[in-house]
Amino acid sequence: MKNTNALTYVTLLLLISFNFQTTFSQDLALNNYLRPSSKSFSIHNRVIVENPVLKDGSYTYKFREKNISVEIRDGFYYEYHPKKEYIKAKIEWITEFKYKLVVVDIEKRNAPLKVGSELISQIIKIKEDEYFYTFRLNNKTGKGSFKKMK
Repeated sequence: MKNTNALTYVTLLLLISFNFQTTFSQDLALNNYLRPSSKSFSIHNRVIVENPVLKDGSYTYKFREKNISVEIRDGFYYEYHPKKEYIKAKIEWITEFKYKLVVVDIEKRNAPLKVGSELISQIIKIKEDEYFYTFRLNNKTGKGSFKKMK
């Protein structure tokens, strides 16, 4: 009789212990599953710039004595060159004056860009309808300006 009571207590203790460990493991697995990864966390918490300095519209700049048309529309940047050449990029605003262009389509000979290229640009001065900027592409920096078309 003493052996049966001891056996019952040990069995009961093992069942309680096993049930506690299983429940605890499931809680840990569930918590790890629901915790966002760092990538999804950064995408979820991306800052949305409500008033970027460049609005949707048409702009122009000179490059090697040629007028280049630029259009910003619905989150995309389009650049139209002579001979039906163009560059299309997704524009992502970092701050009100700073943005990143990611090339999504390109038909331009001798360009230092390809699909996936990233260019970071910052508007440093605005004078009437002319925007002066600096940019960084492939660890090189440069300056430029363009005018808003009326």
